[in-house]
Amino acid sequence: MKTLIYTIFGLFSSFGSSEFIYTTDLPPVDDVARMARYIVHTADWCVLSHITHQRNATGYPMGRVFSMSDGPVGKSSGTPYIYTSFFDAVPRDLKIDPKCAITVSLVQTDYCKNHDLDPENPLCAQVMLVGEYEFIKNNTEEWDFAKEALFTRHPEMKDWPVGHGFTFGKVNIKNVQIVDYFGGSKYPTVPEYYNVTLTPNRKSFPKITYNAIPMNDILRPN
Repeated sequence: MKTLIYTIFGLFSSFGSSEFIYTTDLPPVDDVARMARYIVHTADWCVLSHITHQRNATGYPMGRVFSMSDGPVGKSSGTPYIYTSFFDAVPRDLKIDPKCAITVSLVQTDYCKNHDLDPENPLCAQVMLVGEYEFIKNNTEEWDFAKEALFTRHPEMKDWPVGHGFTFGKVNIKNVQIVDYFGGSKYPTVPEYYNVTLTPNRKSFPKITYNAIPMNDILRPN
């Protein structure tokens, strides 16, 4: 008989803006909505999956990496925003069929590496957000928020060519799935997900100073 010892302290996450989310603890394992929101706000890129309509692959699933932000550091909205160009086939696909899914994981931070966790280990938590992609209208309050959310986390976007037709979009979430512990997936409702208010201890942290806890023996005999 073995008892699972699950002790995790400290998470420092790097962003394109050279700022870091800081908190003393990961959210509790039983607070799945907060854990999902935490991971989404920590991530600054995602894999967006959809059904492609590209030549020689029409009707097949495709995953593509995109830079992502749900808000400036310390201002989580929970909604994943993306900045993409219609020169890319993916937004053209999403115009035809907006159904999509976004996957983000703590493996995008130093957390899993520092704890010797394989990306598929449930303790290296990941979140899947399923929904429909929506292109945001220009000159709206949400356009301005998406711009701030992405440009503060990904500064080079400011210099991307205006003539390439870049536009902001988001995923309207219909389902939330999270794997953060042994025993299978968890499914917080969308209202539960959005009702979370993240309150990091600090808005930013000047450098990564990780207080590692050994995780080599997470399974220990009684």
